[in-house]
Order: sequence, then structure tokens, then C-alpha cells
Amino acid sequence: MTTPQSPQAPSSPEAVAATPFPYAEAVQATAPAPKKSKRKKMLSVLGTLVLIVVVAIVKVAVKDAMNGPVRAKVGDCVQVTGSGDHPSVDTVGCDNSKATHTVSKVVEDTFDVNACGDGFDALAQQMDNEKFVLCLTPKK
Repeated sequence: MTTPQSPQAPSSPEAVAATPFPYAEAVQATAPAPKKSKRKKMLSVLGTLVLIVVVAIVKVAVKDAMNGPVRAKVGDCVQVTGSGDHPSVDTVGCDNSKATHTVSKVVEDTFDVNACGDGFDALAQQMDNEKFVLCLTPKK
């Protein structure tokens, strides 16, 4: 009687690599995706928060620049909005229904709203190092 021989191990590395493992693909397919570490999650959240803050700062800066002082000339029409303590002025076309005043005079190098004299609404402005007062006549 003969005894069955046990299977021989492959003798070369190429033979080992070529030996099929029928369950290897199934194991890989069902393995869970690697989880993000807590540190990576925190960095991701922190990055998102920084982006939100930067966007908010840019938005406020653009809004402030849009509502900043206006360098209007005599004859220009403007729309004045806001309160007496915090007025906002925008140059608009004189045929625009939003125009509230016409610039009648510009007094340079001062914030003195009395420099316009009687009969005008005065609005002190500053752009960079320039300061001036817009003397405004209300539109009827």
C-alpha cells in the first residue's frame, strides 16, 4: 500500500506569487475603508472654519468699501441714506428716482459742515488723506 504524499511547497518566489488564493479577493472587497484619524477630522473642521471666517471678512470689507466715502463733483447727483450720525452716500444719475441731492459745492481740506453756509445739507467725507465737505441741495 502507498501513502499519499503531502503537497509540495513551491520552490521559487515566482511560483509562490502565482499560487492562487481563492478567498483573497473576497477579503479585500469586504474590508472596511480606512477611517480618518481624529486629528485629520479636526484639521478638516478647522480648515472649514478658517475658510468661513476669511469669506466673512472679505464680505464685510467689500461692503464697507462699497459704502465708503464718495468723491462727487459739483453737478453730480447722490443718494443719501442712513441716519444723521451715520449717513451713507452713493453717486447716482440725476434722472434716477433714488437721487436725493445735487452736489452744489465741494469744500476741500475741512470737515467743517458749516463751511457750506445756509440752505445746504452738508456731508463731511474723507478718502485716504483727503478730507472735504459735500454741500448738497435737496432734489424736489
